[in-house]
Amino acid sequence: MKYVIVRVEDYASSDGQTAALLDGAKTSHLQQLAQAGAVGTIRQKADLPGIDRASLHRALLGFESGDPGASPGRCYAASAGAKLVDGDTAWCCELITHRDGTILDPTAGNIPTKESQVLIRALDERLGSEARRWTVGYGSHHLLIVRDPALTSDGEADVRPPELLIGQAWTRALPGGALGLALRSIIEQGSKLLESHPINRVRVDLGENPANLLWCWGAGRSEPQRTFAAQTGLSGAAVSDSFLMRGASRTLGLAWKEGPTSFEEPALHRLMKTVAALLDHHDFVYVHLRIQTADPVERLCAMERIDHALLKPLTDRLPNLGPWRLMMAIDDPRRGTVPFVAIGTGLPQQPISRLTGEQFAESPLVFEKGAGLFSWFTQP
Repeated sequence: MKYVIVRVEDYASSDGQTAALLDGAKTSHLQQLAQAGAVGTIRQKADLPGIDRASLHRALLGFESGDPGASPGRCYAASAGAKLVDGDTAWCCELITHRDGTILDPTAGNIPTKESQVLIRALDERLGSEARRWTVGYGSHHLLIVRDPALTSDGEADVRPPELLIGQAWTRALPGGALGLALRSIIEQGSKLLESHPINRVRVDLGENPANLLWCWGAGRSEPQRTFAAQTGLSGAAVSDSFLMRGASRTLGLAWKEGPTSFEEPALHRLMKTVAALLDHHDFVYVHLRIQTADPVERLCAMERIDHALLKPLTDRLPNLGPWRLMMAIDDPRRGTVPFVAIGTGLPQQPISRLTGEQFAESPLVFEKGAGLFSWFTQP
């Protein structure tokens, strides 16, 4: 059996004005699949203001959302090429923008690596020690490795990623107890240095969001980890341009290929060739795409091109490889859900006539935080 999951993330700011990716898009092929296959929704916690992307990636790869072996911190470490040894705890370390203690921008204006690495190296030079060190990652995403007992707890359940904290006071997002106090100390020390750094002064002068707050989340330790193959019995591969997913692929033993950053047709045709080659050698391929623009025309064009340049060729090719299954899961941040369409050999039908949030919501196929969806999709 061949399995493909196409995961489309909506990275545009959730301001209540941006339409969902499927709203108005002429995705005729996905429409046909929804009428012939099964549709449903992945529902997040009611108190979350957005999609918990890291948790959902793991669920769609067959791992529990809180599995410490596949923690974001471990994934960041693998992506940055940092080796963890016994006693190390790796924290995702984000450079973000705040104003008067309120989180405004989880990527600090998509700060480029050339600038962020200067800030991270300054943090390590001024605040690093034998007990903690900063490692450069990519863009706003970096790594803090500590050997401090107060920071060795797995903090995933306690500290949310910054995209789920927009508009909130960062001090209220810290956990309680010794862990919260230790994190607050690091954040305050780091942010004091960041505020005064020449890089940020220049960014402010240019009207760009400064990287003036350090945020740590997703802690992970150097524990033995089950690979994707050991967990599922399948050989797997992933295609993504995400720093997190590159690390997840390395941590879980997935073959990894760089994904597109553009949704122009030539880029999507190259993506389809990459996926086709991976399907020749692997049972399972996870295709991760990120739409970052808030421009309504660009969003519609991206979805329509994905529909006819990737989804249609996939459904034409997969039946030639034997038994097959295909799923497409697309963010709907306004509703706090991820609708999905799945079709293929042996999957039960649960169709809808139109790709609307209302019709997706009527489907009885609902998976809380994605738990159980991988098992449903890969069931014999």
